[in-house]
Amino acid sequence: MRNNLFLDLMEGHAAVSLAGMCKNAGKTTVLNRLLRELGDAEVLVGLTSIGRDGETVDVATGTKKPRIYIREGTLFATSSELLKNCDVTGEILETTGMYTPLGQVVALRAKSDGYIDLAGPSMNRQLAELSQWFLSQGAKKSLIDGAISRKSLCTRQVADAVLLCTGASYHRNINTVIEDTAFISRLLQLKRTLGELGVQRVRTFRESRKQDEKLLFLDQEGNSSLAEPGQKLIDALRETKNQEYPFLWLEGALTDAMLKPLLFSNVSCKGKSFVVEDSSKLLLSQDTYEKLSRKGIEITVLEEIALLAITVNPFSAYGNHFEKQEFLERMQQAVSLPVFDALEGME
Repeated sequence: MRNNLFLDLMEGHAAVSLAGMCKNAGKTTVLNRLLRELGDAEVLVGLTSIGRDGETVDVATGTKKPRIYIREGTLFATSSELLKNCDVTGEILETTGMYTPLGQVVALRAKSDGYIDLAGPSMNRQLAELSQWFLSQGAKKSLIDGAISRKSLCTRQVADAVLLCTGASYHRNINTVIEDTAFISRLLQLKRTLGELGVQRVRTFRESRKQDEKLLFLDQEGNSSLAEPGQKLIDALRETKNQEYPFLWLEGALTDAMLKPLLFSNVSCKGKSFVVEDSSKLLLSQDTYEKLSRKGIEITVLEEIALLAITVNPFSAYGNHFEKQEFLERMQQAVSLPVFDALEGME
């Protein structure tokens, strides 16, 4: 009997996305493992991708890639131009009105086992719609293949759980791969600390805000102070009326450039929590994140996502392979999550 790496981890999560630290991180291999485990358990799956996946050769590196293998009954969505590359017999169930450079996305049910090419929509909203459609058609799990994206799928809008894939193709230095992957996993595990009244206040603000209103100071009871439209972060933090509030909601992405003036200032932020929608909005370097922490600032999210596990691929498309066991064990030591070899049990 074959071992299940992921089946129990996915329990309770209807939609799971695969995010990669880089191309050739072993995502397709992991995806095939997920499909196999779910198929063995007779779980009906819906499947699509952001961008393209399933081709036999990577267009960037010229290296061979594993194809995506599905079983009869699987629901999948791909572009019309790629249907000729799929060797399954498929029943078209829906033309979605979503378009890619490779044509309109169509949703099908596999009438036989076989290999498929995937190319789904690039917008989170459309991916979410497809995921919900799969579930409405009887699928118990919706899988979103992240193609080359690292962060865009790490949002509850698309899925409620993530598998993060990393590998030797990310960087030739194993220390860099481990450190950067551990940092990204840390961001993906950030929790919500704002209470329900505060959350309700943020949601009310988002529904009624004007375009240039992006900063809202608030407390756990929902009391708030709105920064001036277009006001810079550091100027809003300096205002006396805002300093009593422990939470600051930031609409949109939080970036290094936005925070640089604050980090080089003497503005006191000890005990402040910066709140963003979810981890996909954090476009921060590890250096900036650590400097914020030393300044007494906590980063939290409004919507949590479950990072289920990290998979590691010791083989690089560029030739700089890592020693398999060392890579696995060092990654396990660096994070507080299950870590699996992407190739384990894929014989």
